[in-house]
Amino acid sequence: MKTVSIGYMRDDGDFQILAIFNNNDESLEKQRFLEIVKALHEALQENTDGLEIIILEREDAPDYVTL
Repeated sequence: MKTVSIGYMRDDGDFQILAIFNNNDESLEKQRFLEIVKALHEALQENTDGLEIIILEREDAPDYVTL
């Protein structure tokens, strides 16, 4: 798993993105990347008033942007 989106399913069936993670260039060791994803998932789950926060393996953002 190198790219994930964390969020929840809305009542209308859309996925509400709360965070996007990208480790395509392996800037982080795989295990550390997964630990960070899991930590944010847990923090969001504890602080979103009963929403079911889910992790999806998907690419919702480009790897690079020009500023």
